[in-house]
Parts: sequence; C-alpha cells; structure tokens
Amino acid sequence: MNARKAVVIIGSRDVDRQTARDLFEQHLSSLLQQGSTWYFGGAHGIDQWAMEWLLEQNEICWVVVPYTVARAPRWLQPWFEQVERVVELQLPRRKSAYSFRNRYLVDLCEIVIGFRSGKGGGTYSTLRYALRKQKEVHAIPVL
Repeated sequence: MNARKAVVIIGSRDVDRQTARDLFEQHLSSLLQQGSTWYFGGAHGIDQWAMEWLLEQNEICWVVVPYTVARAPRWLQPWFEQVERVVELQLPRRKSAYSFRNRYLVDLCEIVIGFRSGKGGGTYSTLRYALRKQKEVHAIPVL
C-alpha cells in the first residue's frame, strides 16, 4: 500500500497573491503529482494562496481550523467545500489556539514548508518546532 506523504504549508500573512504564486511555481512545482496530501491552517496570505494554487493543480488539500467550521472566518468558508477534509480542533477560543493548531499540523506531517517574510511570529515558531521534532523543514524567504 502506498502511503501519502503529508506536507504542511505555513507562512506569512502579508504576502500578495502574485508574489505567493511565483514562489509556489519556483519552490513547489517539483513536489506536485507525487501523491501528497497538503495541510494548511487556513490563515490569510500564504495559506490561502497555496490552497488556491494547489487546488488548481488538482492536489489533495486539508484545512485544520483551531475552532470549528462554524466559527471560522467568513472568507474561509467557501474553501471548505473545495478541500478534501476539514479538521476541527474545537479548542477554547484563545490566542494560544493558533500555536496549538500549528504544532498539530507539524505533528501530522513529514515535510514542513515555511514561507517567511522575515518578521517573527507564528511561522518562525512553527519552523523551530518542526526542527525540534526532526521533520524535513524548508524555510523559504519572501522578499
């Protein structure tokens, strides 16, 4: 039986669509059509643009939300119908829920790809966590 490789995409929220798409063409194209399942946290920026781009490539995508589908942002709702699965962590509504979701994503996956704009925050912390968990990590700068 051929197991699917799990890949999580994380990244900065302050990335415009075209910049993100250019980065994906350059850094993700070689990973397409290999039977991977792609995981996202459902945030603005890299998450949303990667989801869009990968769905256009007919890749399998999952979204992990810290709360429930009903409590997810309105802009994210249409994506739930396009991805293969939505995982609802049903966490208490706290800022720490996003960090927990990010660690959950890393724990699910073999490969973590982070697109960083150089600012601190969740992407940096998640990449550090992935390294501690000995995952295959790719940190790609967003210029």
